[in-house]
Amino acid sequence: MKVKNNDRAFFRLVLSLLCIILYSCEGETIEPDKAGRSLQLHAEIDGLKTRAANASWEPDDAIGIYMVKAGTTLNSSAIKKNAKYVTSGSSSFGPADDADEIIFPFNGSSVDFISYYPYNENINDLPYPVDLTDQSEQAGIDLMYSDNAKGSNSKNPNVRMQFSHQLSKIVLNIVHGKLFDLSDLSVIISNTGTYASFDLATGTLSAATAYGDIALRVDTDGSTAEAILLPAGDISGMDLWFIIGEDTEVYKFPLADALEIDAFEKSTKYTYNVTLFTDETVAITDGNITGWTDGPSENVKAERTEEDPPLIKGSKKSPYTVAEAQVNQGKTDVWVEGFIVGSFAGTINNFFPGNTGTSTTNIAIADTQDETNIDKMIPVNLSEAASAVRNALNIPDNPGNVNRKVKIRGNLENYFSAPGLRNPKEYQFIDPE
Repeated sequence: MKVKNNDRAFFRLVLSLLCIILYSCEGETIEPDKAGRSLQLHAEIDGLKTRAANASWEPDDAIGIYMVKAGTTLNSSAIKKNAKYVTSGSSSFGPADDADEIIFPFNGSSVDFISYYPYNENINDLPYPVDLTDQSEQAGIDLMYSDNAKGSNSKNPNVRMQFSHQLSKIVLNIVHGKLFDLSDLSVIISNTGTYASFDLATGTLSAATAYGDIALRVDTDGSTAEAILLPAGDISGMDLWFIIGEDTEVYKFPLADALEIDAFEKSTKYTYNVTLFTDETVAITDGNITGWTDGPSENVKAERTEEDPPLIKGSKKSPYTVAEAQVNQGKTDVWVEGFIVGSFAGTINNFFPGNTGTSTTNIAIADTQDETNIDKMIPVNLSEAASAVRNALNIPDNPGNVNRKVKIRGNLENYFSAPGLRNPKEYQFIDPE
């Protein structure tokens, strides 16, 4: 079949328009139509090839990925920004949904990939916020970074990323010299960096932007405590505190007293075997560094002290007020105190003061008795899983609870589309019944 010149011109115009629709002049896919090849991603971790908490990736672990033109620096004009990829528990990752799927440029041009863990959907620009104040979920703060995947293209869509730890980690294995029960043990490191910022473009961690005290995550039997910390070239101003019960016994070890370990290095895990003695000393032996990067070992002794240990806000000894709980949403396994002032029915705007409500699945707490302004209270979810807490705190079964002050341990999460407290684990009335 012969094609006229006018028809050829029309066909060339159509093809040009298709090219403009499919990709930009730089090779960027504008609207992925599956004409290009999808990224096939495998992720490993340096050293032991494990993340912080467990021996392998866990189901639903998520990383954030950026795709840029090969040889260029990550910036706000990246081809793909903060795509969420998840795993079922293996080293293979896939897009969380269709919008996150990464398609190689249709024209075959090469690209580089930058990635981080754990995923954060609220990243503004490129700094990644580092907040180490909540140590209850170690994997959730174990910042890792990958920038090794370079020069990839659609001819070989299989991309392997190598992640490396960007922070430091300490692990304490703890026993008591007299085999005392340590289930009430708490461990604090004081005067340490709590906040920082990580630049995803350059892979660099800023200096600490705030300092304070951090409560280590302690196992229920008190045998192990651990924390992920900011790397620090000088740890001489930090102290380790061991507190049994309500300050029944307090031990303090100034890190400045260590002879060999004088810094916390990036990607390094420090393991201390700690023995608490009844003769008012703490012996820390075999202070070797294992796991991520080998380092020096240290044997140290800490003296028992009459000093008051640091107070960690959100702890049982220093619970959040309701006002503080409203602005600290996202914190887990924390204590909040307030007066029981009523309950809700279905929504935050359907408040029943005092014992006028019929719901047994929630209560409202406030910083003052007889509060009726819902902006000054938080709803507490009395979940079915926490039946003992529900049975003790719900108002219909316990009308005498109204205006009693209570502190409750749980997670600060939205409830009824408002700042709230969920998954209560335990409670304690503060005022006499």
